[in-house]
Amino acid sequence: MKTRTALLLATCVMLIASGCATRSDWEAVSGSKSDGVVTLRYELAASKAYLPDETEAIALAKQRCGYWGFSSAKAFDTQTQHCSDEVCRTYIITKDYQCIN
Repeated sequence: MKTRTALLLATCVMLIASGCATRSDWEAVSGSKSDGVVTLRYELAASKAYLPDETEAIALAKQRCGYWGFSSAKAFDTQTQHCSDEVCRTYIITKDYQCIN
C-alpha cells in the first residue's frame, strides 16, 4: 500500500510540474564568437495569436554568449522577417544579440 501511495504521489507531482513547464519558441541559429553576436529566430504563423517572450530570447542569448565567456547579451534594435512558404502563411523572424561583459 505504501508503494502504491508513493507512486501515485510521484505521478501527481510530475504532472503538476510538467504543466508549469514553458516551451520557448526561440532557437539559436547562428553566431560569431569573434564578433560576439548570437542570432536567434522564431516562426510566426498566421494562426498564432501571440509573440514569443523577449525575456526568453535574452535568456537564451545570455546562455549562448556565456559559452564564449561573456556575461550578458543585449538585443540589437532591428530584426528581419521573411516568408517561409509561397503564400506567406508563416514568417521567420530573425534577431541578433550582442554579447557583452
